[in-house]
Amino acid sequence: MPKFTTAIFDMDGVVIDSEAHYHKADAAFLGKYGAPYDPKVISPLLIGRNLKEGTGILKEMFGLGADLEQLFLERRALFAGVTENFVGYMPGFKEFFQLIKAKNLKACIATSGDDNVIEAIEKSLKLSQYFGSNIFRSSQVGNKSKPDPAIFLYAAQQMGARPEDCFVIEDAPRGVEAAKRAGMFCFGLAGTFIREKLVGADIIVDSFAEIKENMLA
Repeated sequence: MPKFTTAIFDMDGVVIDSEAHYHKADAAFLGKYGAPYDPKVISPLLIGRNLKEGTGILKEMFGLGADLEQLFLERRALFAGVTENFVGYMPGFKEFFQLIKAKNLKACIATSGDDNVIEAIEKSLKLSQYFGSNIFRSSQVGNKSKPDPAIFLYAAQQMGARPEDCFVIEDAPRGVEAAKRAGMFCFGLAGTFIREKLVGADIIVDSFAEIKENMLA
């Protein structure tokens, strides 16, 4: 295992247990326009993309007649609502974060998440108690979504780390691809996607406990 200085966490499905709630938000969003929501079909197309880009995909897929900006604002409000009221931390995250601190590693979040949604999450969960101001999002890199590596490279730069000094924890194929394109070591955390979808990761695990075991090996 290489020597690392910096841990970079994806947010949704890694730090916070949000995906099931996002499914409900999108089901409500599409239901308003009489469109069906099948998470097995739609979710893989959206995870890792910023909210506006994903909204554009839904608009085109279902021929939604409303203006993209209106659709985006409606979907953003639904996402902010579910995250502020229902989302919690992922199992094992808090315990794993204590290991990060014990090893004197720097830590940050690098997410394609929407600014307003992140603010709602901060209001309910206080992500800043773990990451301070080191919560980096796609709006800081020209709204480039994963698998573009921009958000990971920006996070490393802000943390004063070289890409090879960082490891990333990701739960989605686009995130894994972005981490590897950024030149970073990547743990693929299965759950949101099955292990076979995360084959680009350096190590695939089923839990934070397995990442801990690999780091202590």
